[in-house]
Amino acid sequence: MLSRERARRWWRVAEAVQCVPSDRAARVGHALVVLSVALVIGLGLYLQPNPSGHGTHQQLGLPPCSLYFFTQRPCPSCGLTTSISAWLHGDWRLGWRANPFGIAVLLIALGVGLNSLTVLLFKRGLRLHPLLLNWGLILLILAWLIHGILRFAFW
Repeated sequence: MLSRERARRWWRVAEAVQCVPSDRAARVGHALVVLSVALVIGLGLYLQPNPSGHGTHQQLGLPPCSLYFFTQRPCPSCGLTTSISAWLHGDWRLGWRANPFGIAVLLIALGVGLNSLTVLLFKRGLRLHPLLLNWGLILLILAWLIHGILRFAFW
């Protein structure tokens, strides 16, 4: 049997993550999210990760990173496409070396895509409390920026 303190903790968790119904307009947005995540995964599987750790996006005809081109130092996003592609191809060492935030981006995209797919199939999905979502995004962006600054300074 749950103690009162444990029950209160579970109630706080239940308030932070809720299962909510969705209307037709929301399902259209969720369909676009599922298509976007499928596109990211498809492109990641299509591209061959560049062993140098960056530049994979150039296979799509995109120009090289301007910051890297002029300074020979990586920006916070350098290697993100390579990292995601490497993780999807099972090369976790290259994925981590290219940009450690690639796995975070990939896992968040998969989680959001699965939630959106759940909404499309069952007309219900998970919704995070805005405060939890905002703080999570703030901490993720701060970690990404600190990583980018350190990477730029010492790489």
